[in-house]
Amino acid sequence: MSLSIDIIPISDTLDMYGEPEPSSAYSLAGHVSVSVSSPHSMFERRRTARILLHSITLTFEGQAEIINEHTGYAAARLCSVTREIAPSEPVEMTNEGHEDSDEPCVWNVVFDLPVPGWLPPSSLYGREAVGVRYSLFAEAKFSHVGESQSSTWSLATLCSPFRSRVKTQDARKDIQLRRFICCSEDILGTSTLQQTVTYLVNASVAPRPGSDLSRFPAEVLSKLQVLASVPEYVDMERNELPLVLRMRTKDLEAEECKRIQVTSVSANVVQMERYRTRVPSDYWRRFPIPPPAKQPPHMPLLDPHPISNVYEVGLGINCCEDNASRSFSLLPRGVSGVHSLGENNYPFANDADAASPESATWYTLESCVPFVHQAPDDKAEDWAGPAVLRPSVNSPLVNVVHEVAIELTCTYTLPGTEKVVSERLAFGIPIRFAHFAPDPQRRCITPPPEHTPRVSAREGSPTPSLPAPMPYAPNLPPYSHLFDRNGDRKIDYSTPLPLYTPRSPYASSSSLELDVGGDETQPLLSTPLVS
Repeated sequence: MSLSIDIIPISDTLDMYGEPEPSSAYSLAGHVSVSVSSPHSMFERRRTARILLHSITLTFEGQAEIINEHTGYAAARLCSVTREIAPSEPVEMTNEGHEDSDEPCVWNVVFDLPVPGWLPPSSLYGREAVGVRYSLFAEAKFSHVGESQSSTWSLATLCSPFRSRVKTQDARKDIQLRRFICCSEDILGTSTLQQTVTYLVNASVAPRPGSDLSRFPAEVLSKLQVLASVPEYVDMERNELPLVLRMRTKDLEAEECKRIQVTSVSANVVQMERYRTRVPSDYWRRFPIPPPAKQPPHMPLLDPHPISNVYEVGLGINCCEDNASRSFSLLPRGVSGVHSLGENNYPFANDADAASPESATWYTLESCVPFVHQAPDDKAEDWAGPAVLRPSVNSPLVNVVHEVAIELTCTYTLPGTEKVVSERLAFGIPIRFAHFAPDPQRRCITPPPEHTPRVSAREGSPTPSLPAPMPYAPNLPPYSHLFDRNGDRKIDYSTPLPLYTPRSPYASSSSLELDVGGDETQPLLSTPLVS
């Protein structure tokens, strides 16, 4: 007599939307299949299997692991949700009448687990198959009913009084967690364009010792203002991102404004990864991660990497670094990212003539910065694995951030001479890469501006195709967006109610319908009502 179990979720993927939110939760549903069959026997007829099922415990666990030559091995438990899904009383299962069938008798036990909505997406890092992973674990406890003892003396017979009659059967199922960003929508469901974020950059220059007349004057450079606008999120499926730069001077004399040129601008997409062996304190404060007492090695993971056993016994490589990081450019091969703006380019010549600093004209540069999904200068594999584009994420052991590294080259004609000196303004604008919710009926990607000149060093970039539709509605909001913590439904006061329109007293006819319990609604009265 044998018993086996299998975890069958409704979907192998769990999709979450928006930013990580500790107050939200998602549902992971499915069923655990319990199969009972009679074993084959060449000498006797198959016996009826009678199993007494005591319990079925289902656990959803998330874990984060890293392995590299700088930090060694480190692990953290992200979450652990356990539920008893079997009845409280033991249940007898038997295949009576189906002993000779090749198909087992199957019972399905349904489950619906709440999963925290702040979890980072599934991902793998480094050269080993480690990273952020999620799995379902099921354990069934059962015993055989009327199990007869063999009359033959053997070592198993002597040890049978010391063996537990309750047996266990385990099963595991990997779950892939994905995070998506959706377009903002109003109460009527109309999608809006992706928003942009603008950063103000003040060109501050450190004071130089003494007076260096051959350098760009620091007091002039400090009065140059730069506004950089980038999308709030960059779609992982795209190959370029829009960038808008606006520049002007503030409180600078007219003669000084006429001496400044902007000769070139460069933009580069940079990805920075940081690996650490300890969960930072701010992560403990932001998210309800299990306490240190429930973290490895105090409480081992249910499915750790095999190398964890080596480090637990002290045979792993002793690494003295708690943190390790790397960064690389995502510009396509052969693209420098530098765009020349020509000679005799004095965009700030009329700034001092404006009535007020606020009315000064902004010098605007619009560009589309290309990027690739794997760094072209990537070697075979370094200590952190291949240099591929990843979504911006903040997990307990790995941080992935992105920025647009911008350099502006400005020149200045020294007073009383024809000598021209130059200075480079370098700054980084943070950007966030994310997967956009696949929905063929809505475009969540910001289209490039129409009828505007585009400064780009690469032409003929392919237009990204729409992702495949999902099997269910992808834009369902989490619970916290619809209800307050006390369960009251949130009311959107930004959309006014429609104006009241009185019913016309000259309505000629009306009809009533009654549900009579069939598949269709039968009309009860369809003739005009006469008052």
